[in-house]
Amino acid sequence: MPSTSEIAHQFDSIEDTIAAFKNGEFIIVLDSQDRENEGDLIIAAESITAAQMAFLPQAPVLPPRNSTPTKPNAPIQIQRQKTSLTTPKHSGLICAPITPDLATRLALPQMVTENADPKCTAYTVTIDSSDDSVTTGISAEDRALTCRTLASPAAEIDSFRRPGHIIPLQARPGGVRERSGHTEAAVDFCKLAGKAPAGVIAELVEDGELVEGIAEIGGNNGMMRRDGCLRFGKKWGIKVCTIEDLVVYLNHVEGTGAATNGKH
Repeated sequence: MPSTSEIAHQFDSIEDTIAAFKNGEFIIVLDSQDRENEGDLIIAAESITAAQMAFLPQAPVLPPRNSTPTKPNAPIQIQRQKTSLTTPKHSGLICAPITPDLATRLALPQMVTENADPKCTAYTVTIDSSDDSVTTGISAEDRALTCRTLASPAAEIDSFRRPGHIIPLQARPGGVRERSGHTEAAVDFCKLAGKAPAGVIAELVEDGELVEGIAEIGGNNGMMRRDGCLRFGKKWGIKVCTIEDLVVYLNHVEGTGAATNGKH
């Protein structure tokens, strides 16, 4: 089993992660093992492309079927076999962390009056862009436009339709030093990279196993933990860091004015 120091060396530095984020790339951020112990893909909302949005809720794709006719005109015999997914697999739930000020300016109230979420994630009402080019709101192009509009300084209340297919999340004012969640991490990275304070996040889940000819995914369908996130980051060239390291970095560059609350 690797030591704590060996594990720490597998993560990217916050400085390198900020640089990648500033360059418009995805990053993976993990929270602590005593919280959710999960990794989220995070990217800045202001510049997300349709191609990047399509990467988030990517559907599994099977490799070519093992099917060979035994003789001319004979029916194809399909051998059912387990296979791993060949493309990235994420939860498919796309959220957009924003600051409280932005939520107020765009009239995005909380989704419920009494939040029963164990981590008190502050979901607002869902939105789609009200641009004439938007159709159902669910396509990668539509969702990317909604997120870019959310980050635009020109956005107004009527820039959005309600309900929609993007879920804004209201971050705590103190960022990860007030609440050590992915919502706050996304907004903090936006600020550190000099971008509009609106991000796009999706939780990473394990691949599971497909059996060709059966419409289900078996095996490990749980959340992607530390080792899985590190492998995923290496496979796709994505920087991977932790919220704990982000807190340390912020305390170093900004001082320790805000308290960390690891319980929420």
